[in-house]
Amino acid sequence: MPSAAVRRLSPLQWAGGGLGGCAVLLALLGLLAPASAFFFPLLSLWASVGLFVLALCVLRVAGVELDFFHKAVVFGIWAVAVVYFYWTLSSRSFVYVWDYANYLLKQYDAEAAFAQSAGAGLAYIFGSMADDYTNFITLFTEFPFCLTSHTGDAYSFSQVFCILPTLLVLLAGLVVKVGQILNVKNRMYYFLFGMTLTAAYPFLRMSAVLAQPDWFGLIFAFAILLLTLDLRFDKLEPVRFGLIFLATAAIILARRWYLYFVVGYYFAYALLLIAGCVRLAKGGEKNAVLVRIKNLILFGLASVVAMVILLWPMVSHILAYNYAGRYSYYNGGGLALEAFYHIGRMGLFNILLMVLGLAFAAKHRAPSLPCLAGCELVVSILLFTRVQNTGSHQFLLFLPGYFILFLLGAAALAEGITRRRNLKLGCWAFVLVLSMSVRCSPLTTLAMPGFVIEHFPIQTPATRYFISLDKLIYDRKDIGQIRAIADWIDTHCAEGEVSYMIPHDMLYNPDHFKNCRLPETPINDKLAFGFSVPGTHNFPMQFFEAKYVITCEPFPQTYVGSGEMSIKLNDQFLAVRDQYFAFEQSFDMGNGTTFTIWKRTTAPTREEVEYYLSAFAEEDAQYPEMFSQVAEAWLTAHGL
Repeated sequence: MPSAAVRRLSPLQWAGGGLGGCAVLLALLGLLAPASAFFFPLLSLWASVGLFVLALCVLRVAGVELDFFHKAVVFGIWAVAVVYFYWTLSSRSFVYVWDYANYLLKQYDAEAAFAQSAGAGLAYIFGSMADDYTNFITLFTEFPFCLTSHTGDAYSFSQVFCILPTLLVLLAGLVVKVGQILNVKNRMYYFLFGMTLTAAYPFLRMSAVLAQPDWFGLIFAFAILLLTLDLRFDKLEPVRFGLIFLATAAIILARRWYLYFVVGYYFAYALLLIAGCVRLAKGGEKNAVLVRIKNLILFGLASVVAMVILLWPMVSHILAYNYAGRYSYYNGGGLALEAFYHIGRMGLFNILLMVLGLAFAAKHRAPSLPCLAGCELVVSILLFTRVQNTGSHQFLLFLPGYFILFLLGAAALAEGITRRRNLKLGCWAFVLVLSMSVRCSPLTTLAMPGFVIEHFPIQTPATRYFISLDKLIYDRKDIGQIRAIADWIDTHCAEGEVSYMIPHDMLYNPDHFKNCRLPETPINDKLAFGFSVPGTHNFPMQFFEAKYVITCEPFPQTYVGSGEMSIKLNDQFLAVRDQYFAFEQSFDMGNGTTFTIWKRTTAPTREEVEYYLSAFAEEDAQYPEMFSQVAEAWLTAHGL
């Protein structure tokens, strides 16, 4: 018979014990068979299960319990997500490039590292803390990715199994917690509205559908909210504090730009706590105020010291790197453009939902949640736009604040459901259908379905061009032509030879041709990386080393005008092309674009290098270490 102590173990304690035992077995496998093909998938499965168990611990510490109805809704949403991802990914033809291939390629590299040994794999995972893109996420996405065909679509689909379950459980906990704080009466309708409207929000899944697993960081953002929304530091809670610290460290490791959420939220939270202390002091409870302030300072100082020690490589890199200067290329309009993005990405219904929520909070004299969310959003937006404007994936860092406002609106809807019930339920169902039909494209800036985008009423030339590019990029019809050019490069460039492609845009760039047959990359070393972004890309010396130079007509200009660096490089090339190159081959892409391959006939000279460099005087003045110094080093190395 089991002892009484064993019988008293909770399911979470049993799970923790099981994870500990599995960790010992994994350690033994890593020591006895360090290059085992099973180690990395099993480690990933263990990490994902461990994260799910930690999520359940967060719910328990936060005082949240999910009943059968909550679990049924969560499972239903997950099942719909499986169908949605499968249908979306299988109904389009998309080539994963740039950030959309970033973590997929990292996953390949992680698998290659673990194939060498367990130690090499772990070094790859944890040796990237000074990088802007750490390898932290690859630890959790390997299983079930290892069971797939290893394509970009397979990587996107894998997230539904390794990220989404934990994310949905914590989101459900957040919905319940906000309902507890608001003391919502109609809890069933509130949870149904709050959970579905947040889970269906297009920009929650936007990056995931494009193989950017950045929503992984929201697991930790929701955990932070759950653990702090009603925490007032009236007593020391080591377990809660430890979970807050782990969630904060993990969200920073997930993506560096989640730091803007962390800073904005903790700043707003500290203000809220101070305001509460002021009210307590006015009520004569000065001892309670002192306890709160003491505990807050103790936890804050300990956390900052531990965070700096744990993440010092990343902290030192952030302090030393001029992100505002290096990323200024992506700051296309500052706060004005950012405000437009936020309004457009909300959509009319969500804006109305937030207005209803603010009215609900005012009616019930519950200002803390809207003030907390509003302050967090304002601080995060102001900080982020000092560096750049947000893309669809970076918009994730604002979702915790917006979701709190959405949940206020869901509480308002649930409270008034008895009035015009059928109309409100019909509106809710319509919004869900509309949200799920939003096109998740790299160029999506407004939360609109594909059929609306293609029949957009404002048909200016710029709008028509943007819509046509969006369609070309999201569902490509030229993959055959892209592969034909890639095959040509593979055939005509021997080992050690390289081609250089000048276009570097969303429509066409070198990554399209390198990644058109993933997981195979036969021309990865035969096609040079592109040149486009000031402060990020070095002056392209491989242009002068290339056996072939490839360009196209018309030259793609998806985002910017003639000041873009690849456009200037192309203009310089066309002006003197016949002095150094001869026509070799052309390819019709079937969409109005023609690619032409030119073979170098004359060895590069200092005069040629300086001619191209002269077009980038402004960039060279700002980043000489990336332009003239790079060119001079190359010229010296080649005796020129």
